Amino acid sequence: LGRALLLELQRAAGTGNDRCADCGEPDPEWASYKLGIFICLNCSGIHRNLPGISKVKSLRLDFWESSLIEFMKNHGNLCAKAKYEAKVPPYYYIPRACDCL
Repeated sequence: LGRALLLELQRAAGTGNDRCADCGEPDPEWASYKLGIFICLNCSGIHRNLPGISKVKSLRLDFWESSLIEFMKNHGNLCAKAKYEAKVPPYYYIPRACDCL
């Protein structure tokens, strides 16, 4: 049930969760449950190196406690961008999926 709800959240229209919050790769399979964002495999590797800031789990492979699912439900990619990227200047380079290759 938890896995199905997470995948539903990932596909929910108007949330931005259908793309990686960091690079825009479609259909992210991972999430940072400390930031409330959905991310791709490549970006999840970067997030693993930020243990004080981000903690990641697979949407399909890992067990998700109901409190973490609720946190993801109340946050999401667009919410996180509004909070964490509100003051990023327009000339700042935003990474893209092809940058991870």
